[in-house]
Amino acid sequence: AAAFSVAAIANFTKKSVTAASDLSESVNAINVSFGSASEAVLKLGEDAATSLGLSQTEFNNAAVRFSAFANQVVGEGGNAADFIDDISTRAADFASVFNIEVSEALQVFQSGLAGEAEPLKRFGINLLQAEVDAYALRSGLIEVGETMTEQEKVQARYGLLMESTSKTAGDFANTSDGL
Repeated sequence: AAAFSVAAIANFTKKSVTAASDLSESVNAINVSFGSASEAVLKLGEDAATSLGLSQTEFNNAAVRFSAFANQVVGEGGNAADFIDDISTRAADFASVFNIEVSEALQVFQSGLAGEAEPLKRFGINLLQAEVDAYALRSGLIEVGETMTEQEKVQARYGLLMESTSKTAGDFANTSDGL
C-alpha cells in the first residue's frame, strides 16, 4: 500500500508539472502570436472551461492555431481577441449541437478557413469556392469581375462559416448545465 501511495503521488506530481509546463508554453505562444492583443486573448482563456468546455491550455493552443486567420479577418489594427472569442464560441455551440468535441469543431472550422471544404460538408456546410465567391459578392467584399485576394478569401470563408452556423449560436450556454 505504501509503495502504491508513493507511486500515485509521484505520478500526480509528474502530471501536475507537465500541465503547468504546458500552460506556461501556451501562454508564451499566445504572447508571440498576438502581441498587443495577447492580454485580451489570455483573459478569454481564463474563462474557457465554463464558457467553452476547454481547459485554458487547450483554448490557448486553439487560439494560436487561429492567429494567422485573425490577422486576415480583422486586418491590421483590428480586434483579434474578438475574432478568437467569436470563432471559439461558435465552435463550442457547433460542437454542442452536433455532439462532437469542441476541439474537433475547432479543427473543422480551421480547415474551412484554410479553404478545405470537405471537413464541413459532413455537417451540411458548403464552403466550396463558388459559395465563397457568391458570399463575397453578396457581402460587398468584391465587385463583379474582381478576383479575391487571399485575405478576402479568408474573410469570405469566415463570413460564410458564421452565417452557415448561425442556427447553432448560443447552444453551448443553453445546454452546458445539463448532463
